[in-house]
Amino acid sequence: MIILSAAAPLLWPALPPLSDLPGHMGRWHIATALPTSPDLQHYYTYHWALVPNLGMDLLVPALARWLGLEPATKLAVIAIPMLTVAGLLWTAREVHGRIPPTAIFALPLAYAWPFQFGFVNFALSQALAFCAFALWIRLGRQDRLLPRAVLFMPIAFVVWIAHSFGWGMLGLMAAAAELAQLRRDGRRWLAALVTVAVRCLPLALPLIVMIVSALQAPAGGGAAGLGAADWFDGTAKLRWAISILRDRWRLFDVASAMLLVAVLYLAARSRKLGFSAVLGWPALACLAAFAILPRLMMGGAYVDMRMAPAVAMLAVLAILPPTGDLRFARALAIAGTAFLMLRLVGTTVSFVERSGEQQRELAAIAHIPQGAAVLSLVQRPCGNSWSDLRRDALPGMAIVRRDVFTNAQWALEGQQLLHIRYVQAAPYLTDPSQIVLPKLCRTFGSDFDAAIARFPRDAFSYVWTIGFPPGAAKASDLRVSWTNGESTLYRVVR
Repeated sequence: MIILSAAAPLLWPALPPLSDLPGHMGRWHIATALPTSPDLQHYYTYHWALVPNLGMDLLVPALARWLGLEPATKLAVIAIPMLTVAGLLWTAREVHGRIPPTAIFALPLAYAWPFQFGFVNFALSQALAFCAFALWIRLGRQDRLLPRAVLFMPIAFVVWIAHSFGWGMLGLMAAAAELAQLRRDGRRWLAALVTVAVRCLPLALPLIVMIVSALQAPAGGGAAGLGAADWFDGTAKLRWAISILRDRWRLFDVASAMLLVAVLYLAARSRKLGFSAVLGWPALACLAAFAILPRLMMGGAYVDMRMAPAVAMLAVLAILPPTGDLRFARALAIAGTAFLMLRLVGTTVSFVERSGEQQRELAAIAHIPQGAAVLSLVQRPCGNSWSDLRRDALPGMAIVRRDVFTNAQWALEGQQLLHIRYVQAAPYLTDPSQIVLPKLCRTFGSDFDAAIARFPRDAFSYVWTIGFPPGAAKASDLRVSWTNGESTLYRVVR
């Protein structure tokens, strides 16, 4: 029942209101429709390859053959929090022998900020990693080490293919849990570390593919793009920690995060509770990774931020079931269930409102001709508003519904399999050229006035300005085709 309830916030919105999801949907549509769409063939190429970022890129197109892309996307996205909750509960049961009442407090983290951001490949990989971790513990507890080693060779590849960071998380959790168990059994440090390395070798097999790909890639690019940047930014890491449940209402979301801290503090201070090393050590390992990892790595952004919810999940799951006090256990279960229901209701209300906001903007797509080339310019304020309007990737839906070209797709070598062939649109080819920040804080993206004045007229037939009122685009060759008063679609008059 709890696993089914995790789907509730996503049932109403036709389009799950996750920040990056429309952009991903545009890529998935290109992958499926390119062979039959001359318009898409004019703008894009798509070359399948083995890269560790394919979870939803494989799942959604497979489902879309029977359901259509948008229903398939909704179904696949709904599966992610359900699978995450299942993995968390299974992990708690395998470690404690039963599900502690405090474990319920970890379940709202299925809707943590990385999921809200729309990192759906990572979120799927993380959910798979928790399920795999539970199986790893179960087989180890049953002393079935050889079957576990054989079974986890393909499991490691599946998690890695879904997303490499989820695979890294699985490796950290498994290694730390093994080390905790060996030390608990009295094994010396050196012997324990050697044993852990041997037992975790099956999980490391994707490293072979990564090394071979890195060696074969062109210098300075491709799959060899292992560069990292923005290390040890303590201010950003504190913001990620406070924002683990960030959605719409700052006070509600921060108070929810502080409640998790209070639960951990209670477990540390109460004689009736305590922590299991088998989950506590993985929590510490993920905390160390969160502290050490940079923001940018291997072509991915917000790398360290993605680890923050996992630290909280593992730490809360590590709390031992209360002993000797049935009333105390019942009180914890009631409090945890109330917290879960409160967060699910809040997220449901938030998603209903966000869905309405997005549909208001997406009404512009009905006025875009099939196969048009659309310059997208999306307003974003300085700083990150807590209740982000989640519009940066919305132009991707025009690809889904109209087979258009727009400049909001990601095309990172080694991360996406999509390539832009419409070079005449330069410099407005890919994300983040669609993002417009105020001049006082602009570090990337486009300048609105310069873009309107200089974009290649022979490449684009429409301009879609999101967050800018009609008339903001001051050019004599632009005519308003649609507006909702805050966003506007212009036709380029040649």
